[in-house]
Amino acid sequence: MSGNEIQKMNPDTASPTAADREQMEIADPRIQKLYDYLSEAGQKAYRDEYMLANAVFAKSELPREALDRYLEGRGMENVSFGFSLKKILRYFGKSCGWLAVLWIQGVAHRLSRQKFVPDSSKPLTILDIPLMPERIVKDGDLTDPYFPRLEERLQSKNMSYAYTPKFFGPDRPALYYRAFRLLKKKNRPLMTCFQMLDPSDYLKMFAFIIVYPFRLFRQINSLGASREEQLLRFFLWDTMDHTAVKNYARQLFGKRISELNVPSVRCISWYENQSQDKNFFRGLRSVSGKAWICGAQLYIWPATLLNLHADEKEKELGLIPDCILVNGTYYLREGSPLDFQVGPSMRYARLFQTEVDAREKSARLVLMPFFEYEIDKMLEMINQAGMSVEIFVKFHPATDMKKYKKRLEGKMQIVEDDLYALFDRVGCVIGKATGALVEAASLGIPVINIETGPGLSHDYMPRLGKGIIWESASTGTEIVEWVNKFRDFLRTDSGKIRTVAEQYGRMFFCEPTDEKIDEAFGLNESDKTSSSA
Repeated sequence: MSGNEIQKMNPDTASPTAADREQMEIADPRIQKLYDYLSEAGQKAYRDEYMLANAVFAKSELPREALDRYLEGRGMENVSFGFSLKKILRYFGKSCGWLAVLWIQGVAHRLSRQKFVPDSSKPLTILDIPLMPERIVKDGDLTDPYFPRLEERLQSKNMSYAYTPKFFGPDRPALYYRAFRLLKKKNRPLMTCFQMLDPSDYLKMFAFIIVYPFRLFRQINSLGASREEQLLRFFLWDTMDHTAVKNYARQLFGKRISELNVPSVRCISWYENQSQDKNFFRGLRSVSGKAWICGAQLYIWPATLLNLHADEKEKELGLIPDCILVNGTYYLREGSPLDFQVGPSMRYARLFQTEVDAREKSARLVLMPFFEYEIDKMLEMINQAGMSVEIFVKFHPATDMKKYKKRLEGKMQIVEDDLYALFDRVGCVIGKATGALVEAASLGIPVINIETGPGLSHDYMPRLGKGIIWESASTGTEIVEWVNKFRDFLRTDSGKIRTVAEQYGRMFFCEPTDEKIDEAFGLNESDKTSSSA
């Protein structure tokens, strides 16, 4: 290999091999057993429509400490009367408070006069994504970070479309008013629950708040004494104070959309398979055959995030999209009755425009996880490694970086630079629980995946390439060992690293061309409905 050769992420440089066909699976039998149990429990619970609003049966928001105890074989904590009472009181307080704030936000929306009126002669495409009013106000517009360029494609096809967001972030009504006024002035296509829900829906939500705990008690009382049942009982009590009515509100919203005077509805949803998604889909399917739903999992995710696995048993319940778009062949499921297709990697377009050469780079990039105890452990390991080269430390956006600044030793420095600009400056990336590790490896940059303890670990890396382009480390000594090995690999056998990187490109990503976007989302078709619901 010549000295000028560089690694470029290009999924078309070689034909697929057997290694490329590696697909995601839950490797740990304990986690698979828990997934199967929660799947069966969910089937029974969903006979009660109110249970669709429960996050535990959706396999999400599982209390981490209890989950670790289960995986480590330790006994479950007992649920005391005081604990139960506290959870129940908090549930009613938080739920009623949320409903009151929702009503005030609705008043703010009416005062803003923001409204979307669909063209009754055209099929309506709705874009179901998370949105933060604070970000809208800051940016001065609605920008879509989930499906970049999709709105542009819809406009080019002269299609009727609107955003139907899942709002998050600060819930101040004044902030919502400012966001709605701004979007009204810009004539942006936004259709919210505040526009669609009527007083009867607010009464239904209030009734839900009163009835839901009693339905949940019935589920809890039906559980036996197996370890999985004990775990589920604790999960349900521990999450009792969650505002499940938020999820139920999405079902009412979806139902109102299904009743619109339009020929059909095409929903393109940022799909995390959470309770709010299941409720929204159920609502959209209130009018049989009118809605076609595309669930987009156009992101990198680990097998240990159980809610992200679309449960085949939920198809008959109308809770699964008609089509599920995944980010690469790694996420396809052979033999599944669900319709999985590879979609355009819209959030990873820069991968297809980026070239790096990691061979002569001595600096290291450390990508910190979200959880504080994992950050503490990683800092301890990095300091233990005592590397004398430059180390760039990039924290999760939600982390308070200042509290860790004094713990950085040697040439470690906190950076907030663009991720791809950092990729171009380093010879190795060290991190935990982030898809950015896969991005780095796809560009030919060796990766060290940090293990911080015996509990649940969200590892994103596949079996392919282990020991060649990536490896795990649980001590500072192991970090140094693999940094040195990868440095030598890059200098003496970079061709093998390049081959694995190209395989990663084919496994994990699909170039988001205009043609692929149109094909994946059915934008070349004037109508798309489904009678499978």
